[in-house]
Amino acid sequence: MGGSKKTEDALGATSDHEDINSLSKALVGGLGALGDYYFPPDLVGGCCPRVAGEEQDIVWNAAAEAADTERIHIVWQAKGDKIWYLAIQSADQSSHPDTWCPFASLLPSMKDAALPPIVYTYFSEETATMMTLLSDGLQIHRGTASVVRAKAERIARELDEAPIIDLVPDRIAKLTPFPWYSLSLFEERARRVLATVVVFSSIIFACFAILIWLGAAMSTVTANADLEEIRVRSERKSLELLRSVQLQRASPMRKKLAAFSDLNDGLLTLNGYLEIYTIIDGKAVWRAVIPKNITANRIKEIGGQMLETDDRGVIIGNSRESLTIEKSKSRRRRR
Repeated sequence: MGGSKKTEDALGATSDHEDINSLSKALVGGLGALGDYYFPPDLVGGCCPRVAGEEQDIVWNAAAEAADTERIHIVWQAKGDKIWYLAIQSADQSSHPDTWCPFASLLPSMKDAALPPIVYTYFSEETATMMTLLSDGLQIHRGTASVVRAKAERIARELDEAPIIDLVPDRIAKLTPFPWYSLSLFEERARRVLATVVVFSSIIFACFAILIWLGAAMSTVTANADLEEIRVRSERKSLELLRSVQLQRASPMRKKLAAFSDLNDGLLTLNGYLEIYTIIDGKAVWRAVIPKNITANRIKEIGGQMLETDDRGVIIGNSRESLTIEKSKSRRRRR
């Protein structure tokens, strides 16, 4: 009991670091369903000083040296300033996949573990295995049942009567299975996670690109629709304007105004002036005065004829009726 008290005080004094283990290094996804327990014949273990943040590298180097190979599966538990670990060769694990070692569930500070120093033993029909846990160490011994039993009793006496716990099937069934893992396994899992992130990022980027393309397409369609509507309105207005122009051209009043303008321009070229221009029964009747030196041909060019001559010059008009217009007006005024 004195040794247990000392160990508890030592662990309490070094508990500044957070407890972590190999299971906490799992990235994503399940580790697979664990099957039966198995005590590997080439199991190795030990205890290393802890450097926060570098636990995995420290354990890996120590376990690879102890197992004499870099292809290993490990389980480790860090508490305070120490790391306890168990390791086996990956070839042994590949021969017994989905198995777990009960010793891995009993490393210090795990759920089912007791305070060190403590001795765990397992006896099978062919061989026996023993794990000795100290506050600063871990030892694995194998041998025949009698040899391991004698060694366990001797070590317990040396550790101030440390408890010896025999791992029988009923006790093992109550333990929480703790899986093995290899660094290469988690590197592969990290690659899968990275690949998954890349794929999802690509999908998200593609979705954004599609949304942007759809927005641009909708904007283009809307703009084209607006342009089409503007074009239709412009064509409609142009047609209406053309119809209006055609109506204006076909208007009798426009023809009369055009005839008046042509007559007036012709008289200006002859240095004459318009004296009377009126509409009688829808027909234009006019009379003008021009110089006496104007020839008959030029008078005909403006659609007129010579009517008489007076001191003002030559009186011309488009009909002789134009001579009587003023006279008729004068008679109406006298009446």
